[in-house]
Amino acid sequence: MLKFIIGSLGAMTMMTMSLFSEISLGEKLETQMWEDIKHANYKAVEEKIAKQFQSVHTFGALSREAEIELIKDLYIGTYEISHLQSTENGDTIVVTYLISVREKIGNHQLSEKPAPRLSVWKKNDGEWQWIAHANLKEIPSNQPKANIPVPKKS
Repeated sequence: MLKFIIGSLGAMTMMTMSLFSEISLGEKLETQMWEDIKHANYKAVEEKIAKQFQSVHTFGALSREAEIELIKDLYIGTYEISHLQSTENGDTIVVTYLISVREKIGNHQLSEKPAPRLSVWKKNDGEWQWIAHANLKEIPSNQPKANIPVPKKS
């Protein structure tokens, strides 16, 4: 009997460990969006952004179209996502995280200091779409010129 209990506890521990080590759907969606932006896969980015999308930045709110223009003017280098929390409720996923990213907008290099982000994903006709995003990274207007080499966009 004791062997059975110990064996069962070991199996339950292994099962629990594998559940906690799996990547959540929210993390997969968010990471894929970052990878698409980093690699200038704008077709994939636009397909994932819902028609009703809204974002908010420290400088104000943006529509879907304005966010896409901002993304197309963005260069992403290396990045690290941390403290990610993903909550799924039916057809909606809310993802919060910190991100440290080497990036520039236009000719302005931004700070690599970790900044909070929030994304909301909603399932629409069987596909997950990005419906809202908050970027709480300060984007001062007096940023120095970027020193990241920028690849040519196709």
